[in-house]
Amino acid sequence: MKKAFCIMLGLVMFVMAIPFTAFAAENEFPVYDAVVVAGENASATDKFAAEKLAFYLGKILGKAMSVVDDTAEKADYEIIVGETAREAVDLSSRNDGGYTITSDAEKVVICGKGNKGTINGVYAFLEKYCGCNWYESGVIVTPENAQLTVPADINDTYNTFFEYTETDTTSSRDTEFSLANGQTGGVYRDFTVAQGSGVEYIGSFAHTLANQICKPDMYFAEHPEYFALHGGKRVPEQLCLTNEDVKAAVTQEVLDLLAAQHNPDASIQIVSLTQHDNQLYCECENCAAIDKENGAHSGTMITFVNDIAKRVKAAGNYDNIAFDTFAYQYTRQAPSKVKPREDVIVRLCSIECCFGHTLDNPDCKENAAFMHDLEQWGKICNRIYIWDYVHNYAESVCLFPNFGVMQRNVQIFYENNVKGVYEEGNYYINECDGEFGEMRTYLLAKLLQNPYCDYYAEMDGYLNAVYGPGGKFIREFIDIATAHAVTNLQHLKIYQKSQNTLYNMSNADIEYCNELWEKAKAAAENAEQLSQIERSELSWRYWKAVNRKSEFSLWQFPYLWMRENEKLYNDFRSMGIIRMNEGGNSNLSECNLLYLYRIPTKWTTLYNETYWDALNPYAVKLYNFLGEVYRFFGGK
Repeated sequence: MKKAFCIMLGLVMFVMAIPFTAFAAENEFPVYDAVVVAGENASATDKFAAEKLAFYLGKILGKAMSVVDDTAEKADYEIIVGETAREAVDLSSRNDGGYTITSDAEKVVICGKGNKGTINGVYAFLEKYCGCNWYESGVIVTPENAQLTVPADINDTYNTFFEYTETDTTSSRDTEFSLANGQTGGVYRDFTVAQGSGVEYIGSFAHTLANQICKPDMYFAEHPEYFALHGGKRVPEQLCLTNEDVKAAVTQEVLDLLAAQHNPDASIQIVSLTQHDNQLYCECENCAAIDKENGAHSGTMITFVNDIAKRVKAAGNYDNIAFDTFAYQYTRQAPSKVKPREDVIVRLCSIECCFGHTLDNPDCKENAAFMHDLEQWGKICNRIYIWDYVHNYAESVCLFPNFGVMQRNVQIFYENNVKGVYEEGNYYINECDGEFGEMRTYLLAKLLQNPYCDYYAEMDGYLNAVYGPGGKFIREFIDIATAHAVTNLQHLKIYQKSQNTLYNMSNADIEYCNELWEKAKAAAENAEQLSQIERSELSWRYWKAVNRKSEFSLWQFPYLWMRENEKLYNDFRSMGIIRMNEGGNSNLSECNLLYLYRIPTKWTTLYNETYWDALNPYAVKLYNFLGEVYRFFGGK
């Protein structure tokens, strides 16, 4: 009887499995049973994409995956990468970097346009359908799934939103992170030909005139007339842009750069003809006349760059070369007469803006002025790039709660026909890495891939991967900080003093945030997660120290807030933070007197170290004495 029951149960289970197996075969593609196929004569980029796909699928499936070419006998299940004899793909509606991913019960096809299209498609397939993600240079998620399947009805198409995308923190310098997250700029990473190259600047990418090009140490002594007449005298920090000899010299230097570095196979290469970083523009009669005619100092700049572009293009076959210049500070306003050539890029810089309000907030006068300039440039220029700012350069460890505006701002760029975006963050992060710079970089990379992505889902994914279970508490802290970033009358600038960051934080708010950080640390599952949490917490501790809040309050026995200062200083050092801001002379001092008794903004090297060092032993003795007094009365 027992044997008969077992047989009947087995038959029932077999019959029940039949429709499920048929359903799975009809609606899913078995990645675990597939081979990766590339064309026999595939481009270097298609081969790279196929090999990268095989590498990550091998990690997921737990077995070696190889790439076969399209001359091999057709397999039952294939993932076809790039242009092959297997499958013709219509890419006519894709732009450079765009891709198509399709699937049925027997095959997946991934194919893209231009140098990076297929590579972008492969990483998108791995992320969307296989569960991979590249959150930081050292945090890559590749789930283990020996029975991986994907839908058999994928019809996924994508066009890039921007031709040039650039971020600049530690992960930005990692090629794998940059490829996976769609970065195209070549300033902070070197893409090989197989990796699709990048949008490269030939020479420097900023502040080139009278700095890297037509340098004063070469010309100023003999030809001061090459340089700006400002305040009645020639100054070596800017050029006279109407001087014909300057135009000839700059043209020749650009041609020399192109002779050494031009790559005719690159999609775009850019020569930067950008003003030096100062306000010493030329006021000579000729420059002033063009500026007056155009109602803006950009008149001379655009006229000059147009002329150089025309001369260079006439001298050789440089069809893929573009020339960029700044709309920055004194050149930010668009000219009323002259228009940029089609091969001239105008890089509009947002340095004066508020980053707590969205750029399209009409009640924020700084942002309203920027939007006016963006709209005016859009009327005369078809190739606008943006140089955007996402970091506090005055107090770099401090919180910069701009997370509430980043998505809308990138959307604004796209909706105003911007072609490229550089998001300048903490580019010196190796010396001052103590906030949320890497998360901000990841989020910006995803926004530049798709400004309309599920932004907060991406944030939560990052927080969980990097901080572990404690990520949800940090997310709540970020939400609170963002809510206190601005008021109707207060703004968030890139040189913000921390006393003016996080408005209207009550003592109850502060203590609640303290609890969130403690919960996050308690939830850490390993030392790496705890280290990441403690590093980011430095930004919160710094804010409290500068504002004399919570454990840093002056309304307690002095030894206690001094001790907290010492802990914070030592944690800075132990985590490799050796400077406080972007500027020079901002390295952490080793003088105990500074970090024991003063707020963190005063912990940098002073101009008179001898004086402070002389007082230092007495300051240390006082600190130690106060500690003894505190412990004598039972303190811990």
